[in-house]
Amino acid sequence: MNLKPEEESKSISIPEIEAEIEDFKKQLEASKVRTKELMAGEKPAEGIFFAKEIFESQQDKLRLEVEIDTRQRKINRMRLGMEGY
Repeated sequence: MNLKPEEESKSISIPEIEAEIEDFKKQLEASKVRTKELMAGEKPAEGIFFAKEIFESQQDKLRLEVEIDTRQRKINRMRLGMEGY
């Protein structure tokens, strides 16, 4: 289905976007928990580090925060009737 961006955005409803936001919030919480678990699992004295995994988890957290913010702004624009501008 090849819709123009403004047609595509109008076909998505606010409740659908809010559902996406809720899903992202759940993923965000899971990411935060994973980061904490990884940090707690590090044992520097034994040479056990999870730097790469912690970094990836933090990057995922940031990505999810952006996804949530972007969709919230989209809802705000839709409510103001400015979608597509």
